[in-house]
Amino acid sequence: MADYSQGIFAGKVGAPRLVKLFKKLGLSEKMTWFIPGHSMETFPAEVKQVVDSGSEILLHGYSHEGAYQMTEQQESDVLEKCIDLATNLTGKKPVGYRAPLYQIRETTIPILEKHGFEYDSSLTHHDSQPFLLPRHPPIKPPDFSKPASTWMQPTPLNSSSLTSLVEIPCNWYGEDETPLSYLPHVNNSHGYVDTRVIEQMWKDRFLWLWENADDEGNDEGVNDFIFPIVLHPDSSGMAHVIGMIERMMVWLKSWGEEVEFCRYEDIASETKRKQARR
Repeated sequence: MADYSQGIFAGKVGAPRLVKLFKKLGLSEKMTWFIPGHSMETFPAEVKQVVDSGSEILLHGYSHEGAYQMTEQQESDVLEKCIDLATNLTGKKPVGYRAPLYQIRETTIPILEKHGFEYDSSLTHHDSQPFLLPRHPPIKPPDFSKPASTWMQPTPLNSSSLTSLVEIPCNWYGEDETPLSYLPHVNNSHGYVDTRVIEQMWKDRFLWLWENADDEGNDEGVNDFIFPIVLHPDSSGMAHVIGMIERMMVWLKSWGEEVEFCRYEDIASETKRKQARR
């Protein structure tokens, strides 16, 4: 019951608080929400607030299940169910996806392509540059029951064959949940980290990228990078955290026209446009 209670807080309290904050800052129409199907069905009034705020709505599994917990058929069934839920909710088919727990596997990519998805946000090939996702061959983990000579091999990375998916990278150090939520059944949760530590870490990352991003993965000679911040309503909706989120958003807004808040669909479209010019 305790775990469900935290989820009820996220849906009934945390999400509306964040919607209100983004409206206050004039950013709600620039926000992207990855919403599990279970939340869409369990909290319809609160999810409608998100939709009505003008935010982009994308998929995030059904009950936050990891890909490795499911068969390929189950993974496909979950995606199709959530596509229907989001389509009925917003009136248009979702085209973006973030895997719960960032657990995406080789079989996930063709399922997303089959259903016409345009972008994913589950991987960390880079931390600040979107890219077309390569079609890597299956990764074979070492089999330590066999001689070392059989598994001491380089991992084949295929950069010449690209999928149709834009990858908008995420990063564990750009999210709130792990340091700011105590989850008793998860070994890597903290929950007692000072919010100002996370706020300063995010600012430090942003400032380093501001000074150095033009040297990394950007062939147009401009200082252009993305800075995704991943927020969860059960974390960022808490009273002692949401004030830090507001301070961070206000700090980013203080850069004026130098910083643009973007929906993920706009980042994906711009990435494909740049790719077509190459």
